[in-house]
Amino acid sequence: MKNSNLIFKRTLLAAAVALGSIQLAACEAEGDPAEAGGISGGGTSSGGTSSSGGSSGSGVPNDGSTPTTVTEGGTAISGNFICTASAKAYGPSPITSVSANGLVGGAITPLLALLGGDTLTQLLNSVKDQSLAVDGNLDTAATYSLTLGLLGGLISSVDFAIQPNSSVPAGKYAVFALSFPTATLELSLLQNIEINTYLNDTEQESASTDASTLDLLGQVSLTDPYRFVGMKVTKPYNKVTVTLNPQLLSVNVGDAMRVHELCTDGTFVAAP
Repeated sequence: MKNSNLIFKRTLLAAAVALGSIQLAACEAEGDPAEAGGISGGGTSSGGTSSSGGSSGSGVPNDGSTPTTVTEGGTAISGNFICTASAKAYGPSPITSVSANGLVGGAITPLLALLGGDTLTQLLNSVKDQSLAVDGNLDTAATYSLTLGLLGGLISSVDFAIQPNSSVPAGKYAVFALSFPTATLELSLLQNIEINTYLNDTEQESASTDASTLDLLGQVSLTDPYRFVGMKVTKPYNKVTVTLNPQLLSVNVGDAMRVHELCTDGTFVAAP
């Protein structure tokens, strides 16, 4: 009888420990929405909508006030975008990389072989802090850093690629939360930005926008302009690139564009 009671008590204790672990894990997931593919920062709560009415710190405001250029099938979607999911919605460890000239996969190899050591190093270092574009936090960012010796010759554009751990289905989004340092605007550096999606390195869809469309001309101020740029996809993808096509450089620019997050889902609200 004593053995039966002992076994029963041990079973109850094990069940209590297991229940506590489940509850703790649930609380941790609820406390950090970015780990489950949600969005934090930019004044957002775990649901992806604003909890403070605007940006906290230097993040992209996620309250419907950020100007938006998002298309579907080549047609602009009206309203402003609110980001509700990151690349982590499709796995915990998205892969990031840098490429050039719109080349992905094995197609980039011949170009890399032709580049000199200094140019190759500059290309590989041209996007800093890449993991910050897939951390689910709109207050952090990967940063394009362009030098005089990088562009021209064999390299005409710099591509930043993000590869979710699984495919993003049709009907979702490939939208980037971006900001532009004042030096980019002062030098009229930006020519256009391209967003391209791929499925197993085969191009699926693309969208392109320029400084005029983004309403960045003359936007030099103490605050870096923010934008949501991209598309609602009509085909699945498992890789997406954001390409910066700058004007030909005559000086070292340094920080040229910040990529705060890849948004894989979102909603639209009327622009204020």
